[in-house]
Amino acid sequence: MNPRRIREPGYYFHVTARGNNRQDIFQTNEDKVDYVRRIGNIFPASQIRLLCAALMTNHVHLLVQDVLGGGLPPAMQRLQGGYAQAWNHRHRRTGHVYGARYHAEPVESEAHLIYGSCYIHNNPVEAGLVTAAEEYRWSSARAYLGQKSEFDVSTDLILELCGGPRNYAVLLRESLALPSTENEHLPGAEQVRELWAAGSVQFRDKLESIVERRSDRRKHHRRPKGLSLEKIWVEVSHRTGIGREDISGPSRSRRITKARAFFCALARREGIATSTIAGEIARTRPAVVQLADSFQKSPHRND
Repeated sequence: MNPRRIREPGYYFHVTARGNNRQDIFQTNEDKVDYVRRIGNIFPASQIRLLCAALMTNHVHLLVQDVLGGGLPPAMQRLQGGYAQAWNHRHRRTGHVYGARYHAEPVESEAHLIYGSCYIHNNPVEAGLVTAAEEYRWSSARAYLGQKSEFDVSTDLILELCGGPRNYAVLLRESLALPSTENEHLPGAEQVRELWAAGSVQFRDKLESIVERRSDRRKHHRRPKGLSLEKIWVEVSHRTGIGREDISGPSRSRRITKARAFFCALARREGIATSTIAGEIARTRPAVVQLADSFQKSPHRND
C-alpha cells in the first residue's frame, strides 16, 4: 500500500494526471470521448462520485469523492491503464502515455470544494482555450450552469453550498481574479509530507497522522493499540521511571533521551501527528522523527 494514498471513506480528492514528457494525451475529440466514457463506466462501479472534471490537452483534472474509501486507487488504475492502451492503439504508438502516477490531493469540504471546482472549470480559460468556462465542451462547467454537459457529474453538493447555479456563475467569474496556483494544486493547498492537501490546519494534521501511521506500520510492522496521548505518557513513565517534566525538559542524559525516544515511537505508532508530539516534548518535528527512528533501531527497546 502506498502510504501517500488516503483510503478513508467519504474523502474528497483533486486528481490530476499529466502526459509523459508533457505530451498531449487528448489529441482528438475521439480521445476525449473515450476518456469520458471510461469515467462513466468505471467510477460508479467503484463508488467514486465525480463532482467536476476538465480534460486539457496534456493533463486532466478531476474532483471526486471516494464514497467507501479505498476505491479510488483501483478505479484510477483501470481508467489510466485502459485509456493508455487504447490511446497507443489509436495513435499507433508504444510506451508510456502518462509521465507518472496520478496525483490525488485530499480536499476538505465546503469552501475548498467550491473554489477547487472553480479552479478546475477555469483551467481552459487560464490556458487561453476559451474566454468563459462554459464555452469549453470538455469540462463539467456547463452542468453547473444548468446546461447540457459531456460529463455525468454530481453538482448538488457544491451548488447547495454556494446557493445555486446563478451564484456559482458569479463565483466562477470572480475566481478568475484570484492569484494563479503553482504545479496545478488547488488554491490553499499545502504539502503534508509527500502529499498535497487543500484544507484547514486541523485537516492537514489529521492527514499527517494517517500518512505517518501507515508509513510506520509498513516500516516497523507495528499496529496501534488505541492509546491516547495521556495514556502514552502514563505508559512511558511507568516503563522508564522518568516523569513527563524530565522527558519534555532540556536534559540530554542518555537515560532521559531513551525515554524521550520511547515516547516519540509510541506516539507515532498510534498515529499522532508529528507536530503534536513535538509540542508535547518541546522539540522540533525533525527531532521527533529522529528520536522515534533511533528507538526503533535500538537493540534494547523498552517495549
